[in-house]
Amino acid sequence: MKKFWLSQREVLVLGLDLGLVCVSYYLAFLIRLDAVLSPEEKAAFWKSLPLVLIFRFSAFVYFGTFRSIWKYISINDLKLIIYSITSSSIIIIASVGLLFHFQSFPRSAFLIDWLLLIILIGGIRFSKRLLSEFLGTTPSETAKNLLMVGAGDAGELIIREIKNNPRVGYTPIGFVDDDKTKLGRRIHGVPILGTTDDIQKIVAKRNIQEILIAIPSARGETIRKIVEKCRASGVSFKILPGLGDLLDENVSISQIREIDENDLLGREPVDLDVQTVSREIQGKRILVTGAGGSIGSELCRQILPLNPDKLILYERGENSLYHIELELREKFPRANLELVIGDILDQNRLEEIFVRFKPQMVFHAAAYKHVPMMETNPLEALKNNVIGTRNIVLAADKHQAEKTIIISTDKAVRPVNVMGASKRAAEAYTQAFSQKSRTRFITVRFGNVLNSEGSVIPLFKKQIQKGGPVTVTHPEVYRYFMTIPEATQLVLQAGAMGKGGEIYLLDMGKPVRILDLAIDLITLSGLKPWSDIEIVFTGLRPGEKLYEELLIEGEGILPTYHKKIMIAKSLEVSWEEINAEIHLLEEIVAQNNVEESRQWLKRVVPEYSPEKAGYPSPESTERFRIINFEGKKTSAKKN
Repeated sequence: MKKFWLSQREVLVLGLDLGLVCVSYYLAFLIRLDAVLSPEEKAAFWKSLPLVLIFRFSAFVYFGTFRSIWKYISINDLKLIIYSITSSSIIIIASVGLLFHFQSFPRSAFLIDWLLLIILIGGIRFSKRLLSEFLGTTPSETAKNLLMVGAGDAGELIIREIKNNPRVGYTPIGFVDDDKTKLGRRIHGVPILGTTDDIQKIVAKRNIQEILIAIPSARGETIRKIVEKCRASGVSFKILPGLGDLLDENVSISQIREIDENDLLGREPVDLDVQTVSREIQGKRILVTGAGGSIGSELCRQILPLNPDKLILYERGENSLYHIELELREKFPRANLELVIGDILDQNRLEEIFVRFKPQMVFHAAAYKHVPMMETNPLEALKNNVIGTRNIVLAADKHQAEKTIIISTDKAVRPVNVMGASKRAAEAYTQAFSQKSRTRFITVRFGNVLNSEGSVIPLFKKQIQKGGPVTVTHPEVYRYFMTIPEATQLVLQAGAMGKGGEIYLLDMGKPVRILDLAIDLITLSGLKPWSDIEIVFTGLRPGEKLYEELLIEGEGILPTYHKKIMIAKSLEVSWEEINAEIHLLEEIVAQNNVEESRQWLKRVVPEYSPEKAGYPSPESTERFRIINFEGKKTSAKKN
């Protein structure tokens, strides 16, 4: 049995509260009886006082009203005070009625007592907080003058923390907010000075040294506009993370960070059905192929908190496997991990691993994904992405895995490159095989992920660090983007809901123009596009197209219960035909016949149209430059 004990301070607070109980109860009698108590009424007061003290004491202990720190008293603490006083008042009234039948008791005194006690106990606590804030508002000499963007709940919490703790190094000067009904009002004494259009003027007039964007619910387009206005002001600016990264009750100065590309992407936080996903993962043996890659490693990070029985990391790169092992063992020291060096093309190795560990779920993330590189290495793309997937599918079926989730790409839709076509062929094989297997095979298709290995953002960052130029293939190239954690969470969700044979599409939101990403990253680095850092257009590379798609003509889409996940109504694929084609592909690869491999792709993936891709030509390989160096236009001209 847990021992109940109180600290010296808590005993003092309880003693003070019980003293206020006596004062309030006596004052209630005096107020109700116009300060004149008859002998009978005095006797009623003294007879009932012990009862009142016992029930008030019990309620204070039950609700823990004595445990709050008065300096940081909040509405939640006031609620506890009201709950404790209200509940004990109800019991007191009932007890007085039962024991004394209200003889010589002025009944309305109990209501007066209820209100007085809330005022006394709540008031003394809030007066302490008010005094602390009044005496603690002197900032340090080195404190920066701060302008807050967003006069909402998050901004209020930040201002409160700054005023409670001047050592954080900020002096709040004012707010800006685009809700014009708030203009001229104050939050904790800090005025709302204008809208975001007034940022530059306010910075100059009020000697602002830093700006904080405190609008966690804002979308990327809104953040981008605010960032432009902050940049124009010439002072540094930071941001509170979005709703996906914090809970309102945890908003704090410590959450402030530099703005990054994720803020500008503008995606709503993923609403993961944790219970459904957890039921699929908990207590099971999970195999992840490509476990050292961007998606594979994030899958491992998100699977382990769901308590699998064992997580098998299958990866052919020893360095990447080593790094993810170090990270996972540090974060999850009790996790049951199996590290396996192996290639998905090695059927004997796969057989050994499936026999040894008997995985119940397989997440197949191993793939070649670099589009231009696969154009010049088509046989490797076909071996890894098609034959490798076939090997995983066969092993999962043979050893009766419950589910296998195949990770695909938006580039498999009307593919113009070898990489996308190879992934579409792998989709077709998986769909056809699922019709004859007890294992449930599920395909998940999504676009680019931010900051993944080989993606455009790490390249841009390196180019900016070197002083430029930043290279963009074409001013009108658009791509779908997701964050790595978001894509992985939706893969887990789709895997949990899949019944077998589906191709799931992840809601990628609106496509993002790559040029805008380049401009944003240069701006976030404190530099000016085309002035400090040049942007150069290099022409579309082999296998690239301007826009990516998520559906194949004729597929159609069906909704699911998750608003960010849809099902592609799949095209019928003949198992006999695709199986024969895979055997033929093995012969083509064995013969090292590149030309025949391209013909194979056109036959197996009829929508494959390499002629529509940006293959090098005299026009597409010439460099282009923006001629408007202030970045107000995107018209281009040949060098």
